[in-house]
Amino acid sequence: MEDWSTFELIGERYLDTQHDDEYLTRLEAELARRRVVGPGRWGREYIAASSLWWNIIWWDWVSLNEEDVRLGWRLNMVLFGAAALVAGVMSKSFLGGIAGFVGFHILTTCIGFGLRQGTKKR
Repeated sequence: MEDWSTFELIGERYLDTQHDDEYLTRLEAELARRRVVGPGRWGREYIAASSLWWNIIWWDWVSLNEEDVRLGWRLNMVLFGAAALVAGVMSKSFLGGIAGFVGFHILTTCIGFGLRQGTKKR
């Protein structure tokens, strides 16, 4: 784990795999060793959850890292832009478009945080 990037460590929780408590404890210890705690950790988790939710389509079992985060955000911009366009046209207002963009972002980020919670063996 010491060779992995910070986003690879964080991305482990978003993979379509299950991990036991010992593995998750080792992940958390490595992140703490790198001082990825507090608001910095929360920010990285937000970035991961809001982009790695795409793994429900990718079904990646090996690794999610910075490249996956960048790809996820590119796909987000296309999807959210389309949602904003449709919402704006349907509501005939600029604010409707903004609401469509923000609403889709909130929905997909919630999906992402849900995926993070589902990787721990029960």
